[in-house]
Amino acid sequence: MHLNFKERAVTGHYLTFMKQSKRVGAKEPERVLMGQRLLIVFAVMFSIGLVWSSAAVHGEGIGLNVNAEKAWNTVLDKADAQTRRSLQQSYESAGKWKIQKEMWEQKTKQLRTENAAVLVQLKKRIRDTDAAKLAALQETLEHTQARYEPLFQLYTSLNKQRSAAKAVQNKEWSAAVRAQTDKLKSIVQLAREDIRAKKKDLAEARKRKNTEVKRLRTMLKGTGTVKKQIQTARKQVSLSRERYSNVLRSFKQTLKKGQPARVLNALGSVVSSAERWASANRNLYTLEQKVTAIYVKVSQEIKSSS
Repeated sequence: MHLNFKERAVTGHYLTFMKQSKRVGAKEPERVLMGQRLLIVFAVMFSIGLVWSSAAVHGEGIGLNVNAEKAWNTVLDKADAQTRRSLQQSYESAGKWKIQKEMWEQKTKQLRTENAAVLVQLKKRIRDTDAAKLAALQETLEHTQARYEPLFQLYTSLNKQRSAAKAVQNKEWSAAVRAQTDKLKSIVQLAREDIRAKKKDLAEARKRKNTEVKRLRTMLKGTGTVKKQIQTARKQVSLSRERYSNVLRSFKQTLKKGQPARVLNALGSVVSSAERWASANRNLYTLEQKVTAIYVKVSQEIKSSS
């Protein structure tokens, strides 16, 4: 595997240390023990260097297969020092953009899931607007009607008796019934007015609810414009992904020719396409945040109106 300057430095220190350790001998056990400890440190540092090199070779997730990796190492061996550095830097840059892309992708996916769950809850809360108030008013109306029902039944019964007395021309019965109905008439009238008032309160409360529900749903519809933008942004992400795949495929073909300058030029296209892909995903996340902001505002409105 091709070693970069960091790996060469670690390896050089390691070899120097080994040469010195051989000259220590059995007379200096403490220095030998210290050397063993340092050897472990160097081994760890060397392994970190290998990991770093592997990440560089693979472009931090740039997506090279075994054959492409071999071709990449061949190109690095052929390149002069300056071109080699440029190649490695471009590899790292492409890899970093790829990681950025994956990060924005994951964040967007998570936020989209959260927004979907929040939307379900918001719709339910909007449907339940003033539910407790309406239930209380409905219950009050029903209790009032039930309380006055015996009065209404008595009044109805007396009016029937009055009609019967009139039909048989029984003046005494008619007079007695008329006296009772006259006494109840004003009470019945007040009872009916009480019921009408409570029905009016309930009707007005329902009207206010419908108005509020309409207002809140209109606020929710404010996400419509953003969601259209999200659809467009998704298409852009898809196009960016396709472009990256094409450019990467072209880069791998260029690798086979083993010409460092051409590889560096092709690698520049990989970096650019990876950057655009990451930017497209970041834009998608930004739009999803706008949806979140609208949901937060609607939620606050629901709280303030409850």
